[in-house]
Amino acid sequence: MGRVKPFRYLVAASALVVLTAMYDAYSACLAQHGFEKSKAATTPRAELEQLEEKANAACVSKNPLPPWELDSSNPHAADFVHAVVQCLRAKGVRLVSEEPPQGGRMLYGFGGPQNDAESIRKGMELAPVCEKEVAARGIGK
Repeated sequence: MGRVKPFRYLVAASALVVLTAMYDAYSACLAQHGFEKSKAATTPRAELEQLEEKANAACVSKNPLPPWELDSSNPHAADFVHAVVQCLRAKGVRLVSEEPPQGGRMLYGFGGPQNDAESIRKGMELAPVCEKEVAARGIGK
């Protein structure tokens, strides 16, 4: 069995509702253009990749941009993520790490390879607090 990926936290919880609504529109567009994630398990990989590429090209205008602090095109985003990870560690989140950018977004993960439940719980609880503290210090702008 392959390595289990740690839980990844993308945005502050306060923005989650708005982001979910934006991703719903993006997912609907992808489905209209032939790519449905629900059918991924039963579609051959090569066909799935081709469908996804075509649908992504058709729906690029509906793909939500990440918050500027987490946008990989922001030259200060890595500093923001690093400061958030340091804040989380200072507040007692044992297993939290900076992750490689994915989909144009800077990421940090909780739980490590073993998906430590306590680190994930604490990380989810404290991430919005740390993001606000770091942003208030002007890091990531």
